[in-house]
Amino acid sequence: MPSATEGIPSLLAEGSPHRVRRESLRILNRNIGQVVLGNLLFDTWYYSPYPDSIIQGVSNLPSTRHVTGAADLRNGITHSMTKEGPLCAKLYVCSTCFRYCPEERDYVQHLIHHRARREQGLETQPVPESAVQVYDWDGYAVWEVDGEKEKLYCQNLSLFGKLFLEQKSVFFDTAGFKYYTLTYTPPLAATPPGAKGRGRKRSFSALDDDLTPKAQVLGFFSKENLSWDSNNLACILIFPPFQHRQLGQLLMAVSYKLSGWEWEGGVIGGPEKPLSAMGRKSYLRFWSERIARFMMGQTADADAQRVFAPKRGSKRRTVKPRKEEMTVKELGDRTGMLGEDVVAALNEMGICKVTVPRRKKKNSLETQGGGNGPSSHTDQEQAEDLATVVVHRSKILEWAESRGVDLTSAVREEGFLGEWALSDTDESGTDASGTGDHSSDDNEDNGSSP
Repeated sequence: MPSATEGIPSLLAEGSPHRVRRESLRILNRNIGQVVLGNLLFDTWYYSPYPDSIIQGVSNLPSTRHVTGAADLRNGITHSMTKEGPLCAKLYVCSTCFRYCPEERDYVQHLIHHRARREQGLETQPVPESAVQVYDWDGYAVWEVDGEKEKLYCQNLSLFGKLFLEQKSVFFDTAGFKYYTLTYTPPLAATPPGAKGRGRKRSFSALDDDLTPKAQVLGFFSKENLSWDSNNLACILIFPPFQHRQLGQLLMAVSYKLSGWEWEGGVIGGPEKPLSAMGRKSYLRFWSERIARFMMGQTADADAQRVFAPKRGSKRRTVKPRKEEMTVKELGDRTGMLGEDVVAALNEMGICKVTVPRRKKKNSLETQGGGNGPSSHTDQEQAEDLATVVVHRSKILEWAESRGVDLTSAVREEGFLGEWALSDTDESGTDASGTGDHSSDDNEDNGSSP
């Protein structure tokens, strides 16, 4: 990301505090130009606090640098950009352990080491051996990594994620978080999932195909072990070569599933707020599709009950469709969403029709009853029911068709493993948890960040 002040001569005197502040803003510039992840080469977006002594190489570090003021010395600020560009033009990152180095020869030796461990049976999965698989379906798998057990892995993963997240503050204190990585293992003679993704990505031809593992890490999300705000997600990212494939929606759906809202004592929550602009847009799409599936009866709630399910044994067609009445809280309880998120999604969909009920006329006794009489009770009832929101199924279908939304959930209940697996699916085999989907807009990949 080029600096807005790069190349503009300063009119401030040497030693001025305003000049020191302006110079310190250079730290926001990209310090790494491109990254090689596995055998893919693509550009970075933002600054990440990688150690300069490692990403630039000790032999390439400048012996002297221009110090603009005492604040630079106190804060240890190092400019991330030079006149020629970022400090590190290309950083090599291992897709297995996310360790990094600036030299290609060191990177190749590191990959050879991982290949030897795989041949010896010491590495059997694309993530740390202590990771637990929680989802596996159609080649896509989600692994739970404990930030306290695998500190180095999670720290390196956070540093790499910061290259593509504008707002992220947790890099090294990972003990209070769990990380969930998304991997893809292609079938034999299949193309990797990033073939249609966005970004300047190219195959790094200097590497042999057998050096990189078959399974590829596509992205991750993190969540706090103990969240006082009932957050089910703190940070989410799909790596640029694999974006625009609705994989972020998959991770969002998994985050809701892992919150355990379907079970007694489970937590109904949402992502950590405030959301970034792109994160809010992605979640509004995710919430809207989640509600649309529930209302259309394509997915059931935690009790495996459809909203518009026909009564058993009834073959008679009614003239008027059956209506279902529920409050915002009930809708949230049956989809695992917070009430505020339900309201935001309904407003975003624009399918609600507000009808104001006709107020009853007060009789003479109610009018003369005073504040403690029947009139106050009537006013309270009217205040609680000022308006009703009506949602027609036809409007939901129009909304889905106009946005290309698939009302069939792509996150399969059968894919969840261990304690997250449920057996209360309905007869048609659809998801009984009401979890999310794959279909979303192309900006699902940058969510909220801790």
